[in-house]
Amino acid sequence: MLNQLRTDFYRLSHTWGIYITFACTILYAAMIVINNVVGGIMVTGDSMAKLNSNDIWTLKNGLNAATLSSSLLVYLFIGIFVITIGYEFSQKTYKNTLVSGITRSQFIISKYLVMLINIFLLTLIYFITSIVSGLICNRSVGTSWSNLLSQTINNSIVIAFFISIVFGIAILVLLLTSSNVAGSIFIVVFPVIISVLNNIANWTWLKYIDFFSAAMKISLKLVTNGQLWNYVIVSFVVLLATIITSTIVIKNKEL
Repeated sequence: MLNQLRTDFYRLSHTWGIYITFACTILYAAMIVINNVVGGIMVTGDSMAKLNSNDIWTLKNGLNAATLSSSLLVYLFIGIFVITIGYEFSQKTYKNTLVSGITRSQFIISKYLVMLINIFLLTLIYFITSIVSGLICNRSVGTSWSNLLSQTINNSIVIAFFISIVFGIAILVLLLTSSNVAGSIFIVVFPVIISVLNNIANWTWLKYIDFFSAAMKISLKLVTNGQLWNYVIVSFVVLLATIITSTIVIKNKEL
């Protein structure tokens, strides 16, 4: 599996798509902070309260704004899914990998880990860019540097993890349909559908699979410890079930 990881990272590092994603991530973060704007799939009133109404933002304000806008990162990172596993299935080259000695379960796990690591690194760059952009604008810190850097690391971990769950489910969709397009479309429509349903339906359980709202609330500390564990447990169960199901599907898939 280590060889597969090295191969995937090598391929990503020699693909223009990852550098375009890198550039877009930096540009997006800089635009948020420099222009004092907040984007995202769904921004709620309680989360917006984390931004004060001051005309001049601090570095902490910029970091909070970047957090509120982080749900759009899933669209920026979709190229990671396509390059890591989608392209192999569209070109049928995944068969060569599976007959090279790696088990099918290792294949699924390695693909997920590659995406998770890349998503985390890009998310970290996203938040660091928000801080650097604030410094360029000569803004005050708004908190201690230790708290700001701690929040940067924590937010990167939380948001990357929840984005990776959606990408993990997309792997299952890809395996079931043998379509790179289907997996990519799932990544695009899933956040919107869940966010809309979460706001118009009375299904209280739906909030636990509204991964982007969950990531935002956890990052901004808008949930209690009890609620936090509910989100974490449900997320890990969904991820584990997805990986196991994907492994079963690919084991029964003819090469």
